[in-house]
Amino acid sequence: MVVPASGASEDVKRALDPEVTGADLLPFAVHREPSVRASVASREDCPMGALVSLGHDSSLEVLSALLANPHTPSSVVRRLADHRDPRISDLAVQRLRNAFR
Repeated sequence: MVVPASGASEDVKRALDPEVTGADLLPFAVHREPSVRASVASREDCPMGALVSLGHDSSLEVLSALLANPHTPSSVVRRLADHRDPRISDLAVQRLRNAFR
């Protein structure tokens, strides 16, 4: 996990706060710090639009969090199966395989 920049740790806490939901999560989904975006991507109550948008993120931390989230749409997982980084593509392929067991 990447260590958040100073100030970002407070935003990570807010992004993980169960009281922050729905549209209130969206500013954290576009935060400049990957650790904050990964926190949003990991939430099972993350809005669908944010999950889809985060699927285009360049951070491996964010993409890994998305693939660990059971609510990430299969279309995002399928697209990540073709990711250039084998760590992401392998996780996505494994998730797709597990979906058909």
